[in-house]
Amino acid sequence: MAGFVLVGVIIGAVLLIWLRGKSDGVKMLLDGLAVLAYLGFFVLGAASVARTIMDDTVFMTQVHEVFNSPIFLVSGAYLGPYGLALLVQQMVGRRS
Repeated sequence: MAGFVLVGVIIGAVLLIWLRGKSDGVKMLLDGLAVLAYLGFFVLGAASVARTIMDDTVFMTQVHEVFNSPIFLVSGAYLGPYGLALLVQQMVGRRS
């Protein structure tokens, strides 16, 4: 399954690189969609993790134990704003 995901990501990346080469308008559109997707993904994920921790409903299976990991929580707290800043900087920097 991981192989299918990896191949899909690579094919998607190649397609996006090709589309970004079409025009500046397409680049802006794709960057805007990336910001929206990033915000949606991060906000929903963070809200779910926070709700799980606050409700004390972390089921201690191996996949769920990550919600109790300070490294996971601190990394997510850093990567959220950092990733968004990079996306916005890339999008705004092109206009200059």
